[in-house]
Amino acid sequence: MGLSLENIKDAMDNLINLDIRTIVGEVDFDSKGKMQPATRSKQIVSRLNLLDGDITTAFPEEFLQSPLDSVRSFHALRERQAMEIVQGNIRALQHLVGLIDTINRQEKIDKNDNKLPVETPSTQPI
Repeated sequence: MGLSLENIKDAMDNLINLDIRTIVGEVDFDSKGKMQPATRSKQIVSRLNLLDGDITTAFPEEFLQSPLDSVRSFHALRERQAMEIVQGNIRALQHLVGLIDTINRQEKIDKNDNKLPVETPSTQPI
């Protein structure tokens, strides 16, 4: 896979947007290996923009009535779980950045300690 403008755009989109899909029915896989609903399947799709916090959810009207209304509730639970995962990942990244900063500062201190002049005992007669 070569680096192309489309690859870069896809990567940026994946960093900014989190897609959550609940599919009822069979699935197919596209050329990139991404799961897609089969023709007769129904799905609920949510997109969470991680920069501005916007959440958009779309689904057919059938999900407003029984028995598919329980699937809609399940999807809402998955949205909450996804946000918890994202928040946990952000905390882990913050911790990692802090750890890297601490290591870098310690390496600078160690490097500066090695530059200090070493005192040698004087050879003065007693």
